[in-house]
Amino acid sequence: MSSTLARQLRPAGLAALVAFALTSAPASAGGNIDPLSAVPVKRACPDPPRAGQVTCLALVRTDVVPQHGVQPLGKPAGLGALDLRSAYNLPASEGRGQTIAIINVYDDPKAESDLAVYRAQYGLPPCTTANGCFKKVNATGGTTLPPPDTGWAEEESLDLDMASAACPNCHILLVEAEQPAISSLGTGVDTAVRMGAKYISNSYGGPEESSAKAADFTHFDHPGVAITAASGDGGYGVLFPATSPRVTAVGGTSLIRGAGTRGWSETAWSGAGSGCSVHAAKPAWQKDAGCPRRTVSDVSAVADPRTGVAVYDTYGFGGWQVVGGTSASAPIIAGAYALAGSLPAGGYAAALPYARPQALNDVVKGSTGSCSPDYLCTAGPGYDGPTGLGTPNGVDAFKATRSPLAKADARLPATKTGIQRLRAGTGRTPTAPPPAGIANGGFEAGNLSGWTTSGVTAVTKDHPHSGKYSALVGDPDDPHKGDSSIRQRFVAARNHRRLSLWYNANCLDREKYDWTTASLKDDTTGSSRTVLPKTCTLDNTWQHVSAPVVGGHAYTLTLLSHDDGYFGDPMSAKYDDVSLD
Repeated sequence: MSSTLARQLRPAGLAALVAFALTSAPASAGGNIDPLSAVPVKRACPDPPRAGQVTCLALVRTDVVPQHGVQPLGKPAGLGALDLRSAYNLPASEGRGQTIAIINVYDDPKAESDLAVYRAQYGLPPCTTANGCFKKVNATGGTTLPPPDTGWAEEESLDLDMASAACPNCHILLVEAEQPAISSLGTGVDTAVRMGAKYISNSYGGPEESSAKAADFTHFDHPGVAITAASGDGGYGVLFPATSPRVTAVGGTSLIRGAGTRGWSETAWSGAGSGCSVHAAKPAWQKDAGCPRRTVSDVSAVADPRTGVAVYDTYGFGGWQVVGGTSASAPIIAGAYALAGSLPAGGYAAALPYARPQALNDVVKGSTGSCSPDYLCTAGPGYDGPTGLGTPNGVDAFKATRSPLAKADARLPATKTGIQRLRAGTGRTPTAPPPAGIANGGFEAGNLSGWTTSGVTAVTKDHPHSGKYSALVGDPDDPHKGDSSIRQRFVAARNHRRLSLWYNANCLDREKYDWTTASLKDDTTGSSRTVLPKTCTLDNTWQHVSAPVVGGHAYTLTLLSHDDGYFGDPMSAKYDDVSLD
């Protein structure tokens, strides 16, 4: 499979991408064969049927006879909790007070009871609803759960067991989305952050489409939170959300006991996703020269089904299974972050391992395919695509440091007044502090008071998102060449963590010519981010976007509509319910 094909597959071709490692060897009576591992496996979840949807990345061995319940006279097949802690030198006593969120699809009715068996088997402390350790919610945080599904339930069991193995003292928040769509799962990520989880694991992926940019900004941009994403199970090629520069992309290895002081040996697993993103920008902490955009992966852990992990699942399965896939490695790394318990305030946790690569086990052998340059698909000393910087050796690599690299986006701490800081040697004086909070964010004043306007702007009663009015940026009837915008400066209160707004675009053309966009400049630090990437749609529906803010920082929000002035296709957009929470 060429690198171009692997990176540009659409949902109809995702089966080929994800199953590439499963169909490259002769079939057996037990199912498909993993080419390197030579064990029969089956995928837990189906292929996504359409754009914007994903599949889970769990591979279940079919040559293992399930056993039921705690096994007092012997251990189940597969690597257990104690094996993983030994292999990755994970401390057993850390993690108290931390919460790992598992983002998944559909309900697993036996998630809590199956988790109890796994933890009892390996002597881990109970984690139940009753003792406050375990909580299960839907994607918006409610208690009305989605319908059950046996395939995704296997994924949930894998995620819960691996998070427990890595961090036995952590609390677990299981978030169950209603469908395998990035929008639904992304809402689950937002909910986990809102509910206080600082460590979030995502063991799913789909084709990297241009729409992933919007989903990335909307749902995966959470500074100060460690978000992990599985790199994929199809060998060389990349999936979203692992391509997001705001998450830690987790590759996969084959892990076996070996000689030497460590007592374990690892090589890159042939099925691990790796490569160069088509759409995502390269984060500042990645310095590899062979990919001008985001490179996958960042770090890795065991994923090969041949050296797979023990998982307990009785919803559609018979009990103890041996499971692989980068669905296993993503929650292990989330657990390592939780054990470290130290995140960069206002920065991205994905940067942390790059500040201390020497604190990881460097994996130097194995390949995920053929590519150029070869480090994107072949393990070697230092950074490579299949295993990133390596696997955990303790948790020092996942701790925030004083290194500028570990600050991720180089944000400065807020001043007490929220006034823009002086930069040394510039001779500039601070500007007066803007008002606290958003003024007239729902436009219910019936005008644009509180906003600075340019071009063609107004308020309108035409189907607002809520209330009586929304802002209208651009002319819906006549083309006006150039930009129209509304802009507001504000200070986020200390308890504010997120800016939220709704938009409704009215675009008859293409994004190349006409668009609407929203941007947010942090006036305290001088950094900027895109809240809404350039968008040109004509479906007359309200859509929600959001962006993180830092309490005490001053910001400038700009809502803009660009019209190329071409006769017959005016461009406008409505905005409403701009708020902070």
